[in-house]
Amino acid sequence: MKNKFFGVIEGFYRKPYTFKQRQNLITFLSTHGLNTYVYGPKADPFHRKKWYMPYPDAKIEEFRILNKLCKQHSIHFNYALSPLSYPDVGKIVSKIATMTRIGITHFSLLYDDIKVPLTRDTAIVQVNTANKLFDYLCSKIAYPMLFFCPTQYRGFDRTEYMLTCAKKLNTNIRMFWTGKRVVSTKIHEKDIDRITEIMRRPPLIWDNLFANDYIPGIILRFPYRYREPAIVQKVAGILINPMNQYKHSKPLIYTAARFFNDPYNYKPRKIWREAKSLDLFS
Repeated sequence: MKNKFFGVIEGFYRKPYTFKQRQNLITFLSTHGLNTYVYGPKADPFHRKKWYMPYPDAKIEEFRILNKLCKQHSIHFNYALSPLSYPDVGKIVSKIATMTRIGITHFSLLYDDIKVPLTRDTAIVQVNTANKLFDYLCSKIAYPMLFFCPTQYRGFDRTEYMLTCAKKLNTNIRMFWTGKRVVSTKIHEKDIDRITEIMRRPPLIWDNLFANDYIPGIILRFPYRYREPAIVQKVAGILINPMNQYKHSKPLIYTAARFFNDPYNYKPRKIWREAKSLDLFS
């Protein structure tokens, strides 16, 4: 997993995790060989709806504690910001600067699920914010990391928007992709080869297989599956977007961790039985 990112992105709609659940999640990820946690719940108004506004001091303190806990467990804490349809570079940098001052070094800039035309002009606006933010991070941090989620984050369409993003985005910035669909039931090695050629870089998979925010009240009970083993070596990483119900997500995340760490020997049914036999709900 060296130089790759495997773990969880809290990137769903509806009820986010609590501070205590995030603390537990970070320890859980470390225990099972994962290395990344991305904070980006859509229901956090300061992440998305009011992204340009500063966090209350109490929330900043939570981020400081979570980041410290991540460092103790060799987990990358990644703070995500979603500046919607009208991004302002100055406000983005100002918001991120607050996070750098408490020691956070990994970030994401998310332009998913917004109503903008998939044109060259849209791509240039979004990519410029990412490139300028990355330049700022490089001026302040020894080894910064930035993830970028384009508005076109699924499929293989060679739109003017996607081709411009691929060409203009700094090659050190990782780009999210969810697969053929928003929720991709299968991801094949040939899919990764195809999107890598379009993006001009290996994709960072935002995997919605276990997401249930679009089917509220439904608890998913199945293992990580239908991903070809070879994709693990070909992607920049895979981040699971789990269910809103943290306790019930832990067995699912466990199975994904087993796949990431040993994809060629992974047996979904066997690992699912193993997950159910373990005490993962504490």
